[in-house]
Amino acid sequence: MTERKEADPREALADEGLLSPQVETWRHIYIDNYRDWFELARELNRYAVSLFQDHQDAGDGGPANAAAPTAVRVYGRALNAFTASIMLAERAMTIEAVGAVRPIHEAGFWLSLLATNPEKALEELDIDHHKHAVDREQLLRAAYPGNAELHSASVQREAAHAALLGKRRPISMKALAASLPGDPGYLQYRLASGFYGHLSRNSLDALKLRTGDKGVRPILGPFETEIPKALFFAIDAMARTTRYFAALVKVRDANDILSALRTTLTDLGKADAEAGPQGG
Repeated sequence: MTERKEADPREALADEGLLSPQVETWRHIYIDNYRDWFELARELNRYAVSLFQDHQDAGDGGPANAAAPTAVRVYGRALNAFTASIMLAERAMTIEAVGAVRPIHEAGFWLSLLATNPEKALEELDIDHHKHAVDREQLLRAAYPGNAELHSASVQREAAHAALLGKRRPISMKALAASLPGDPGYLQYRLASGFYGHLSRNSLDALKLRTGDKGVRPILGPFETEIPKALFFAIDAMARTTRYFAALVKVRDANDILSALRTTLTDLGKADAEAGPQGG
């Protein structure tokens, strides 16, 4: 395992924080230190990209908001979030890497619903769109109380969305996940959201370095030893979401491919737990 020369990473980050050019040097060290983890993440990424490319034109010629093209765009959103999570993990920005996992899970929930009940999924997406549009217009007017011209236009836009929304109300992520077959990963979604995605005591506790005198010192990072945990969250979420997308577009060999990837993920997790903390 490659070691960094800096005893205190704060020295290299004093001027630019985690935008310091030194982080790019460390990035190569992290990838080397956790080679098996990053290779698995990239293997899954390559398979996910191939699925996206193979089905990118699904529903071509039909309405853009139909089930097939909607599913491809939803999967594309998950793929981009997965890429972001890997890029952050490469720089040992592990809190942020797990925070990026949230939209991967949400994409998976929607893809599962699109696969099992496309009509309901499309309606729920429509409800979500109009409800958030109504909320945004109300917030806009509250932010600019003295602008009569803005208010007039905003009221008209809100009325149009409210008419399309009617009495319908958006489904919560909890209710959406509960409506899906099997284990959609809602627990992992909540862990990624509550512990990492939101400002929480858990995420704040990570930003401290214990000193020799039993004290603590706030730090920005990096958090090298947390890289396996971050990648576990990301790979688990993307594997679930990819399984849902593959089922939707009817890829027959996806289960075998994803099962093999998940076996490797489980083995890496066990090996990491047995090895204990690594890195510096």
